[in-house]
Amino acid sequence: MGDPAAFSPPTITPVPMAENTDKRAYQHGIDFLTLPDGTYTLIWASSGEPPAGPLPSGNWTHDIYYAPIDPQQPAIRPVLLIANPEAQEPASAAISSDGHILITMEDGWNTGREVAQRYGVYDAALNPILPYPQLIADGGHSGHVTASGARFVVFYAEGWVDGGGVDGLGSGDDVRVAVYDSEGVLEHRLEVAVGEESRDWWPLAAGSPERVLLLWQRFVPQETYSRLMFALLDAEAGRLVVDAVMLEEAVQYYTYDAVFVPSLNRFLVTGAQLGGVGFACLLDEEGKVVAFKTGLPAPVRESQIILRDGIGETLAAQPVAPSGIMVLRLRPENIQLKYRLGDDYVWESSGVDGIFLSPDTLYLVATSPAGLVEKTVILP
Repeated sequence: MGDPAAFSPPTITPVPMAENTDKRAYQHGIDFLTLPDGTYTLIWASSGEPPAGPLPSGNWTHDIYYAPIDPQQPAIRPVLLIANPEAQEPASAAISSDGHILITMEDGWNTGREVAQRYGVYDAALNPILPYPQLIADGGHSGHVTASGARFVVFYAEGWVDGGGVDGLGSGDDVRVAVYDSEGVLEHRLEVAVGEESRDWWPLAAGSPERVLLLWQRFVPQETYSRLMFALLDAEAGRLVVDAVMLEEAVQYYTYDAVFVPSLNRFLVTGAQLGGVGFACLLDEEGKVVAFKTGLPAPVRESQIILRDGIGETLAAQPVAPSGIMVLRLRPENIQLKYRLGDDYVWESSGVDGIFLSPDTLYLVATSPAGLVEKTVILP
């Protein structure tokens, strides 16, 4: 175990709320983007700054904010980018190889089918190129974006089936892909898992320059877990090179993430198995699982993998439940738990991301009902 003193104190003050309030109603979705000049932009969705939470009617109202982050002196100064009645959340953003940024979100504003997946494209300074609101799909939801070279891939769900899932609320129905060039012009649409045979949703994506790993959960009738599925996309050709394959039999709902590791030419997937045990696996660009490790700490729901790549050994850090961080050592065909750092701060499940400020300094930002929480971690 690491020294708890390696963490900075929490920066939030508790706010009163009803016990059954979904904390994602305050803030939901957060991404760090690395800019061409070596600085970063933080993008997130929040019901105001500080967040106000749901309306008395129960409706959610989120807007999209950003903050430039200087790794020499990280500080969050929110700038409002996108605002409309009803919620634009969860925020998901990616930056292309030519420095353009696509931001996508599930949008409750002015839709024909209750929600819509929308997007906007901006330059590295968040000046508009093809600004919000651009429509991906009326009825689309839960979408996330990644970049593959100079293209953007938005992986999103469509449809809803009542019953089962988390708290019996139901599940998404289908998952689809839209591929855009770096100006936001649509190039391809694909069906990934569509039809009556399965219920599929919460789609995530991780992009290499050549391929995109598509990751999602599949409903299992009468069970409280999901199957973790993946497919592999050639974004330029607009075709699946690997169709839907089960990666893990029993995964906690919403508790998985994926990232491409450039130095290893591998995709890394982490998640929580049924029973709260963590796992991690490496896949090559042909979709072959080349390493799999279980018995790890379980990641926090909607937390992201944070890479240290290209400096010494390749490390992957991620918040774990209920508190602390695990750090994995990665090799092309091997995963090891390097250490787990402890702390007394309990993570929320509405989004955490981070960056390495230096080889041994990790900076994390977490969403919470009281606003963004900043944490600085010094690795042993």
